[in-house]
Formats: sequence, C-alpha cells, structure tokens
Amino acid sequence: MSEIITTYMLSEPDQPMPMDREDFYIEQVAEFKATGKPTRAIEIMDLLLFTPDKEIIVQKRSASKNHNPGLIDKAIGGHVTFGDRPDYTVMTETLQELQVPSIVLDNDDNFKRTFILLEKFINNTAIVQFIDTRIYNLVNVFKNGDSATIAKKVDLYLGVYGGPVRPADKEATGIMFYKYDNLLEEIQSTPQMFTDDLKFFLSKYSTEITQFLNQL
Repeated sequence: MSEIITTYMLSEPDQPMPMDREDFYIEQVAEFKATGKPTRAIEIMDLLLFTPDKEIIVQKRSASKNHNPGLIDKAIGGHVTFGDRPDYTVMTETLQELQVPSIVLDNDDNFKRTFILLEKFINNTAIVQFIDTRIYNLVNVFKNGDSATIAKKVDLYLGVYGGPVRPADKEATGIMFYKYDNLLEEIQSTPQMFTDDLKFFLSKYSTEITQFLNQL
C-alpha cells in the first residue's frame, strides 16, 4: 500500500508537499548520484527515549530493513504522514515500535509538571518533550549497499519511560539499554555500528540531553 508522507522542496522549506515514500527515496538517491546533494527533504520524527535511571533505549535495526539495516539506532523514529502533526506521529510510533503509549508536551515547564504528576505511572506511559525542528543532511545506508545523503526535516523529541519494551515484529532484532556516557564511548570506538542519525543527534543536542536528564 502506498504511504504518502510529508516532504519539502529545499527551495521552499515552509511549504509541505505530499509524496509517495518510495518515490521520494528513488528521486533523492538519483539526485544524490547525479549532483551530490539533495533537493527535497522528508519530514521525520525522532525520539531519544531514556529510562528514569538515565539509560538511553536504543534498537538494533533488522537486517531486512531497507534503510540502515543492522545498525544501532534511536528507539523511536518514523516518517510523518502528510496531514498528520509530528506529535501525533510520536504517539503512533511509540505504540507501533515499542508497544508503549505516550504523552507529548511542548516545553520544559509542561514536561516538569507532567513528570511530577505521573512519575508513579512512568512504567506504563512514556512522557515526551518536543525539542526542535530543523532540516539536516544525513547519510542513509540502504539494504543493497548504496548510501546517499538525504535531507530530513527532523522533529526531535526527548522522552522518559520506565516500563518493559517489546520491539515490533520485523522492525528490530533487539532493544538495548546504555548509560548515556557508555553509549558515547561505544560510538567513539565503533562508529560503523550506529546510524548517522543517532550519532548526529547525540552530538548536536548534547546540551539539551544533559539538561533533560537532570530533570529525571
């Protein structure tokens, strides 16, 4: 079934446009091979999810995935369907990928108040805070061995969850828990094991992540 996702021409980054997901990647891989740079961005949401003990939850992507197969990635991520808001995509993706419901907040104050209110229920529900929206050029590795720089309009979120997680069928081969500093050390020693997205966001938003963890 066709999946119609949200895209943006880089020449008009504020004008959302519907496009078939597969067609987007075919077009942009061809553009990259021809010119070495993207012309259109795809909108995605990424959630860096932590436990109350400040461990980050990551997944090893299934070897059958077309994008970044077999690499370690953030626990939650997904394309934004055209017409949907990123906050809604967060809630659907947490359910689909980890079988976890979530509540999405839009700022520090609302997150702090909600975390205090629901701290006793953190084993049942993820509490998520919106952080930033920007367009970045990130490398995708494909199942056929090709790689290309893809422009992504990333809606980034940080969240906390203390209960069990279950990877969705065929989405991941396993879920792992790392102390934040230990994950940074492992990325430094074996960068080829991790997606470009995860490496980039942990570096780019290190200050925001540290501030977020200090609230837990």
